[in-house]
Amino acid sequence: MQNVLDFGAKGDGSTLDTAAIQNAINAGGMVYIPKGTYLTGTLYLKSNGGLYLEAGATLRASHNREDYNADDFCEQNEVFSAELVTGAHLIVAVEQENIFIKGEGTIDGEGRFWMNESNRIKYQLNENSWIESPEYAANPERPGQMIFLCECKNVMVSGVHIVNGPYWHLFLHGCEDVIVKGVTIRGDKTRWTNDGIDIDCCSRVTVSDCLIEVGDDAITLRANGKALKKKEAVCEHVTITNCVLTAYMDYGVRIGVGYGAIRNCTLSNLIIHNSHAGIGMTARFISGGTNIENIILNSLQIFAHRPLELRLSAADGMPPVPASTHIRGVHFSNSLMKGDLSSCILGYENGDLSDIVFSNMDIIYSGCGARPCAIDERGFYGYDSKDMAFEIRKAKEITFKDVRISWEGDAAGWHYDMTLEQTEKVTFDRCTFLKGIKEME
Repeated sequence: MQNVLDFGAKGDGSTLDTAAIQNAINAGGMVYIPKGTYLTGTLYLKSNGGLYLEAGATLRASHNREDYNADDFCEQNEVFSAELVTGAHLIVAVEQENIFIKGEGTIDGEGRFWMNESNRIKYQLNENSWIESPEYAANPERPGQMIFLCECKNVMVSGVHIVNGPYWHLFLHGCEDVIVKGVTIRGDKTRWTNDGIDIDCCSRVTVSDCLIEVGDDAITLRANGKALKKKEAVCEHVTITNCVLTAYMDYGVRIGVGYGAIRNCTLSNLIIHNSHAGIGMTARFISGGTNIENIILNSLQIFAHRPLELRLSAADGMPPVPASTHIRGVHFSNSLMKGDLSSCILGYENGDLSDIVFSNMDIIYSGCGARPCAIDERGFYGYDSKDMAFEIRKAKEITFKDVRISWEGDAAGWHYDMTLEQTEKVTFDRCTFLKGIKEME
């Protein structure tokens, strides 16, 4: 075990300790970080070793861009300049094996330093709630993903507190055999591009017993492999369980992004609360199309404005999705969903949205029902709603079994439990719907 103090680290919160910590990493094995605050730039993990942060130990990110990696430090590093970030990271591992980050300490990305807090944009969350976001006034030198683990094997992240990410907190890209357990992630709730855990083109991953509270997506499953050496755009065999998630401005769990496949995944025992949306699956956001299949979701409690979105295309009016694009084999069971914005299951031209099952579900709605989507400085994009709990269009083989839809408060603005348009083989078994189903022309 390598103690960073033996390599000259000060841990006083003002001395730059990057070189001392990196020398300890280079010596091999476990790097022990005792109580103290260690100011650091980019650290590069090596195979067969990692970081152990004692309780009371904090790795605090530097405020100087020159203390981080160059944008082109590895060929897999993708710079998301459209989202006003560089390719800098705080902790990096590329093509390493048997690595870990664990302990009871804290990794602090100092994200708020990079935002212009004096130039904030006001957004309306709902009828009674506003926020002010600094998102589009970011420093152009803002670092990207705080922890960047790319094409690594046998990865463990456990116990640590990961806070104040300048962008995404933990990015797993093209990794295999990953365990994330007992991690706490807390970010800026007023900021997009503030994801918790992003799992992209990974295989055999478990995420369990985590507490995540962020502004953007709490957890994502993605299939964007264009920057990887192996180029395989497949995300598969992922289990997410026993977590409490908050995504103030976006999705508790978002599934989509990329052009490959996301398949054979299980989500269970999740609580998603204080979130804009609960579960979102979208095959095509801007271009391309991600195939999503064989996703099992069980024992969820979702308290979000919009509990559920399943869409082949992010918006109407876009070109048809690529042929064979699909979302199919998605099964929800034994869950509770509460919301005030309509949920949807929306197919699209060329694509296939089918074999969607809801079993033993309680879906409870409140709010005003139909409402427009505000898109200017007076309101927040994404809060449109139809006058039904579920809008289903251009989909087939949809099953509702033992599903109960009910209403709280003044539900006069809600006219239907569900509308069906251009649908095939929608079946109902032992369901309780109070407002009825409308079949559209």
